[in-house]
Amino acid sequence: MNAAKKRAAGGVRLLPTIMVTLAALAALKAAALAQGAAEAAAEPGGAEAAPAATTAQPEAQSCAPASFAEQAGLSQSEVQVLQALGARREALDQRAAELETRADLLTAAERRVAQRVEELRRVETQVGALLGRLDDEQEARMANLVDVYQRMRAKDAAAVFDTLDEETLVTVAGRMRQGNLAEVMGRMAPDRARRLTQMLAERARPIADGQALLARDDAPASR
Repeated sequence: MNAAKKRAAGGVRLLPTIMVTLAALAALKAAALAQGAAEAAAEPGGAEAAPAATTAQPEAQSCAPASFAEQAGLSQSEVQVLQALGARREALDQRAAELETRADLLTAAERRVAQRVEELRRVETQVGALLGRLDDEQEARMANLVDVYQRMRAKDAAAVFDTLDEETLVTVAGRMRQGNLAEVMGRMAPDRARRLTQMLAERARPIADGQALLARDDAPASR
């Protein structure tokens, strides 16, 4: 009985030893397999397989995607026509921009010219007003001068008329009242009286041309 128990106890103690041995054998087998795989990869055949795999990648990369023209089904000539039309469109757009800029410059120039014309019109109006004022003043002075000669004695006025230049003489005489002028001309020298009569007759004659009309308008009207 005791011998049987001893044999059973010895069998129980041997089980852990057997399991440890089996685990060690499995580990050694796995290490051997890993070493075999590493050696196979290091052999020439394995080295050539790796580059083959790497060379296949550029071939796959060389297959570029199709262009837009190819996707649209356009030929090379059609693509060239489209490119030419695009260039023409750009040139036309640039030309249109230049024309628009030129139109803006012309508009600005017209605006400045219009402003300048308006300024000149204002200046012309002011000058016209000044000239009208001067004419009024000159007319007033001439009227005063004529009134002086009409108040003078005919003999004294005739003596002065004989010495006046023809333009002043006909201007003053043409503004005098007929009665006063007749008395003065009766006292003037015959030649001067005759010349004054001719000039007054010429002033009363109808205007034959435009230049004479302008000259007559510049001269004061007779009363």
